[in-house]
Amino acid sequence: MAQSPGLSVCMIVKNESANIADALACFGPFADEIIVVDTGSRDNTKEIAARFTSKIYDFEWVDDFSAARNFALSKAVKSYQLWVDADDRISPENQGHIESLKSHFDGKKAFYFILENHQTDGPPSSCRQLRCTPITGEVLFEGRIHEQIFPSAVRAGIELAITDIVISHLGYMTEENRKAKARRNLAIMERERAEGRNGGGLHFFLAMTYAYLDRRQEAIRSMEEALESFEKENYNHHLIPEGYLFLARVSLEMEEHDKCVRYLAMAGSLVDGNPLYNFLMGIIYQRLGRHREALRVFREVFGKKYVPNLFPTQPLPSYSELLLHMAYSFCCMNDHQSALKLINASAPQGAELGRSWEWLGTKAFMLENSTFAQIAFETALRFGTLEPVSWGRLGAVYKLRGFSEKAQECLLHAEGRVSE
Repeated sequence: MAQSPGLSVCMIVKNESANIADALACFGPFADEIIVVDTGSRDNTKEIAARFTSKIYDFEWVDDFSAARNFALSKAVKSYQLWVDADDRISPENQGHIESLKSHFDGKKAFYFILENHQTDGPPSSCRQLRCTPITGEVLFEGRIHEQIFPSAVRAGIELAITDIVISHLGYMTEENRKAKARRNLAIMERERAEGRNGGGLHFFLAMTYAYLDRRQEAIRSMEEALESFEKENYNHHLIPEGYLFLARVSLEMEEHDKCVRYLAMAGSLVDGNPLYNFLMGIIYQRLGRHREALRVFREVFGKKYVPNLFPTQPLPSYSELLLHMAYSFCCMNDHQSALKLINASAPQGAELGRSWEWLGTKAFMLENSTFAQIAFETALRFGTLEPVSWGRLGAVYKLRGFSEKAQECLLHAEGRVSE
């Protein structure tokens, strides 16, 4: 069937009664049709969806996200599709941008959007996803889980264009939810591998999931296989630096420091000035205690704009925070003059400067540098007070260093039982 001009919004759902009305309400302003494929809801998801669209279909779930998404594509009659989930949201401003994007639908281009992942227990992360593609028999999703459409788009000769259109994703809200999804995803990926799929993308996501579930040796083997495949494939090359940084982080967790340094060198040869990768390398160098290398790569971050890549990452730190990351390394190198210069430059005088010292105390605490954590928290106190969590951390430092009375006093502050 020939496709008519316009945009089909395609989604697969299951038990999304709490989400689907809000989702469809924000897709409606730009959608020329909405396709909802239900994979086995036991609530009233379909009844709610029927208020917004008549194109609702059932699909028996077979542990294969690509199969379900491709079924949705098969029901679309417009020339382009935008794939979405029930926990995606699109602001009015971005709805307008999508409407304007339609003037570029020529069947030869596909469009990356920015996906912002929001969670209640941490800052959001962002990545680019190929969300909007021409509907042809050649451009289809692949992979049972972490389904991807860009490999088939590349093979079909489609031009991949970047936009700044933002989709907000609300799915991974708590650590418990993330763990449950990771275990589900791992079972599906291991089944897919047993069925013979052996591409770099599968091994890449297997590695990430193994590491998240503390199965580090398996994570390393899978990432090494992923990198070997990426070298042979004509796509996914952008993930090679990410893969080496991943191997560096996991090697550090396993206290294999020589391997960590080698992987960092490999990543460094590929990052080509990318500020995000340089910042991430700097954090790993700090954990290794290699502060000169950390300062070198941190300097590559200044004045450069954060651009999301194809794997979820948090934005770059602010200018002030970057100064403090560098100040920490100078302190560890006993270059206190350089450190103080950066700390003073990070904030105005008074309470703001105290917060800089508190920030440094938190960083030192997280890196198990109790000596500097104590100095930083005590310096912060001279500019004012500490947040309750910082009082608790200072108390833990005092306890570790044998100052029991001071530790108890900090605990009382942390619990709010001492008036300022």
